[in-house]
Amino acid sequence: ATCMHVYASSQLAKMGSERQRFSQVGLASKSAARISGGYRLSTERAVEIKAAFDTFSPQGTGIGYHELKAAMRGLGLPAKKAEVLDMMKANGYGPDGILDFSVFSSILLQKFSEQDPLASMLQSFRLLDKDGRGRIGVQDLQRAASATGLQLSQHELQAMIAYFDQNSSGEVDEAEFVQLMLSIGMQ
Repeated sequence: ATCMHVYASSQLAKMGSERQRFSQVGLASKSAARISGGYRLSTERAVEIKAAFDTFSPQGTGIGYHELKAAMRGLGLPAKKAEVLDMMKANGYGPDGILDFSVFSSILLQKFSEQDPLASMLQSFRLLDKDGRGRIGVQDLQRAASATGLQLSQHELQAMIAYFDQNSSGEVDEAEFVQLMLSIGMQ
């Protein structure tokens, strides 16, 4: 996903229309940012990358192999030892090298660009569908909102579901979720 790793990004934008309000929890976003390497990515993805770097390098001094590998796994990216070391080497760093944010983000962007968009979207869906029911309901959104520290009322959560629920089932299923992600360009 996504792009919709609700657990990795929880920033709020200014209040506005319902669609803008929904974007605040990562369900819909029109905004995009460009960062190093020329890759285009969503604001949520950029926030995830920055949050991962800050988690493993609180002082901003850089991260090494183990932190890079842990960050990749935490973001749902494959992280085999040889592959991580090859990426570091391709960027001019040995196994003991310390990566700054620019190199770190470049490596992660490359890995994200190699991901299958559908697999990524379904992984994001499963982050919300903790019970594995194949549907996202109000309780799932409440759990995600609580985990990210967002204070959303039951009414707001129900309105989100209703907004994206195309078959009027009262929940968002995988197909609706994928269609939503494709329609807002979060591939």
